[in-house]
Amino acid sequence: MSSKVPTVTSPPWNRNTKIIISLVLLGLVVLMALRINRSAWTAVALAMLLAYLFSPAVAFFEKRLKMVPGYDNRRTLAVLVTWIVVGGGFWLAGALLIPRMVEQSREFGEQLPEMIESTQADLEELLSTPIQVGGIELVPLEELENAFTSDSDSDTEGETSGDAVSNLLQSTVTSLAAPAINVLGGALSFIITTALVFVMSFYLMRDGPKFVEYIVSATPEAYRGDVLRLFRELSRIWNAYLRGQLLLCLAVGVATYIAASILGLPNPLILALIAGVLEIIPNFGPGLAMIPAVLFALTTDSSTLPGMEAGIVFGIVTGLTYIGIQNLEAMFLVPRIMGGSLDLHPVVVLIALLFGASLAGVLGVVLAAPSVATLRLFGRYIRGKLFDEEIFSTEPARAGQQRGAIYTLIRFFLSKRFPVRPTEELLDRQPLTADLFDTSPSDVTEWVR
Repeated sequence: MSSKVPTVTSPPWNRNTKIIISLVLLGLVVLMALRINRSAWTAVALAMLLAYLFSPAVAFFEKRLKMVPGYDNRRTLAVLVTWIVVGGGFWLAGALLIPRMVEQSREFGEQLPEMIESTQADLEELLSTPIQVGGIELVPLEELENAFTSDSDSDTEGETSGDAVSNLLQSTVTSLAAPAINVLGGALSFIITTALVFVMSFYLMRDGPKFVEYIVSATPEAYRGDVLRLFRELSRIWNAYLRGQLLLCLAVGVATYIAASILGLPNPLILALIAGVLEIIPNFGPGLAMIPAVLFALTTDSSTLPGMEAGIVFGIVTGLTYIGIQNLEAMFLVPRIMGGSLDLHPVVVLIALLFGASLAGVLGVVLAAPSVATLRLFGRYIRGKLFDEEIFSTEPARAGQQRGAIYTLIRFFLSKRFPVRPTEELLDRQPLTADLFDTSPSDVTEWVR
């Protein structure tokens, strides 16, 4: 057998063949993606999210480990140092906050029955009055009570004591065995999934720049500029949302803790944690975070403000305080941290939240808004190519228009101290390279300011 390498003699594929092969491959990829379990996609998305959030820290440590020979060795060590620092930070925060959170959670559990009992008494008092229109009683209270009352004892009259004991034992064993199996299976699945998430995030943090470089190099040369610009726009969206959202969560949590402590609300740390976590949900999270605080104000006296007793007045003051925090955040923090990275209508955000929750649960809610912004970016690109329109606007992204005399007055005095930086100005500061996800902390600061 000859050792000479055979020469490829087949003719190049024509345009129709290329289109057919591409559509078949795309269909196979979509079919495989649909057949993969949703939990697997959730684990992959979580690993990518962790890798993206901590990539600036990896770049920070990598630049300070220049004495380590070899890029791969230096990058691996930087990832390990990042995990150690992040893990140590979470452990320290847990050691400082968890004892107080447990104590306040116990107090909340003790106060919850009183809140429910008080609310139930108010509802009973409200419902004790028959519904009347023009002095005519439409639905007598006795009929309402009879409508919701049923006698279920007649179904068990013919059951003997032996059958009752047997059925009781059988139901008890069944009710105990099934939850035990579910708990063991869930715990094992959680451990395996967590381990896989950390392993995937480790490799993504270490080799993320290589993945981006590979995607750019695999793109036809005529489209590489488009791919680089798309990566830049994606980086703007996810940078501003994810890392900016973390800053907003921290700011809202701290402000809520201070406000709850001043108002004398019980469990201020729990209220701050709820407000910080729900801040992740765009548009609707702050309203949900206000509910437990208002309930506390309606049923509990203030511990710091004399004369502020539980009731409607205290509830209104608490609600206005929460609304004030959210308005200050919207006026001064969001334009400087988030900018116009998303610019989505609240209805679009609500629909995205519903779809995200149904597809991926809590993670879907968190990633719903930037995912829709990403789809809009690709849709805009495809539309531009189809209709020969301008794809990427050169105008600065809008930071959200606000109106009002108070807003204008406050903005006038603070505009000198906290200038709003145009988005395009920040984009121009970052060089157009494939290494978009491997930025230094100073670059991240410029992106989220």
